[in-house]
Amino acid sequence: MKFSPAKREQTPVAKPPPESVHRVEGGGPWGPTQFDLPEGEDNTQAVLVVAIVGAVILLVIAGLWALWYFQYN
Repeated sequence: MKFSPAKREQTPVAKPPPESVHRVEGGGPWGPTQFDLPEGEDNTQAVLVVAIVGAVILLVIAGLWALWYFQYN
């Protein structure tokens, strides 16, 4: 048996807001896109510091848990 797919009319799902006609800059009718946003600052050092601090905190928590586990169990 072979079934043919149902045919449907194509209708737009959503329309841009009416005020989008007056927008000149910033992407399109729905606002800025990821390509229109300004470039982020070079914050690799901050990300590295936060990652190291997080890793140290996790190691301290794991160490305290291991100490408690082996001392009381």
